[in-house]
Amino acid sequence: MNNIEDCEEYLLNIPKFKKKTLLSDTLKFYELLGSPGANIPKIHVAGTNGKGSTCYYISRILEAHGLKTGLFTSPHLVSMKERFVFGGEMITDEEFVSVFEKVKKQCELFDDDEKITMHPSFFEFLFLMFMEWMDLKKADVLVLETGLGGMLDATNIFDNPSVTVITSVGLDHTKELGSTIESIAGQKAGIIKENVPLVTWDNGDAVNSLLKEKAEEKHAKVFMLEEENIQNFACDEKHIAFSLNNRYDEFKLVRNLSVSLPTPALYQRINSSLAVMAAALFLKDAFDGEKTLSALSEGYFHGRFEEIARGFFVDGAHNEDAMHKLLESVKTLKGKKVIIFGACKDKDYEKMLCMIDESEDFDTIILTKIDSERAVDVKTMRECTKDFKSDVVATDSLREAIDISKTFDSAVYIAGSLYLVGEAVSIFKNKQ
Repeated sequence: MNNIEDCEEYLLNIPKFKKKTLLSDTLKFYELLGSPGANIPKIHVAGTNGKGSTCYYISRILEAHGLKTGLFTSPHLVSMKERFVFGGEMITDEEFVSVFEKVKKQCELFDDDEKITMHPSFFEFLFLMFMEWMDLKKADVLVLETGLGGMLDATNIFDNPSVTVITSVGLDHTKELGSTIESIAGQKAGIIKENVPLVTWDNGDAVNSLLKEKAEEKHAKVFMLEEENIQNFACDEKHIAFSLNNRYDEFKLVRNLSVSLPTPALYQRINSSLAVMAAALFLKDAFDGEKTLSALSEGYFHGRFEEIARGFFVDGAHNEDAMHKLLESVKTLKGKKVIIFGACKDKDYEKMLCMIDESEDFDTIILTKIDSERAVDVKTMRECTKDFKSDVVATDSLREAIDISKTFDSAVYIAGSLYLVGEAVSIFKNKQ
């Protein structure tokens, strides 16, 4: 294939012709490629919410220390290239096509024991492309975000990451990961490896106990970040600031670190702090507080409380935990507010809508349908809101929803799905 559009079309059609693969199959695909990047040190991150932001912050810190850093995240908002970052720059079209062709050629040679032609899943294919690219780039370190869960995720084929991280754990993807917080945490815990330190957030007694038990089995030391470690917190409409402290001897260079982030998203205090701890464990005595603070003081992870146009904010909140964190941040901001909401039908959209109404932070809720086969229709969402205190408007078009929102003298927030965020980013980008 000669262009990235053809490659993306092929990748998007993978679910239509592949049979289910196992983690062992992913490893076989990877070994068939020659195990590219196997010896590059890795930091592996799982979690329900915040793992993409945490990966982003880790990569910025490592780059500030002079390391050539590869970053693999998902999902993308507009282009698949967003998942592939090296040294802060996305993969080029030419590089994308090149590594795509190599993976495609090699995987066509793969047969399982029954001589049935196998094929990587969409996510597996992209991950293999990333590893091939990183081998060519001769990266110093890789930061890998799991796609779904952890135990069976394609990124979990390595036994020897340098550090593992588990961020906020909540209810999401219950069909695949289980209906309880414990079952979901068990899947996330699958990334914990023998003698590899684990950095994690205080997720409550049930999750904490499970993670500690799994870590003990693997002789992995646990470094838990708690709310009490984040002190002197302050925020305004553009920034949050706090002091990061902890009780562990391994983090002597991290104590009393005064962090400032260019975002009003309160939840990034957690993700950036986890990133600092993970980077400090990786860098050890080479950790430099000033370089770290400089790296965090600039830049943000796209689609997470991002102002994409004056007065228009997008956030990837797509489950109850993420919506709670978004509303926590919105409440601190002054002025009138409107929210545009669209969601997938396999998400708890009714609960998220109720949370929005009960917050009493939005004068108007505008319902819209995301451009996806998984979308919940507007009529169904409208039925959920019939008894709401907030004014509710419904439209099937995000463009129309945006136009309607402009009639209000309010800040506009777009949330409920990363699909919706991606659409919004594309709309505003094309208008410029």
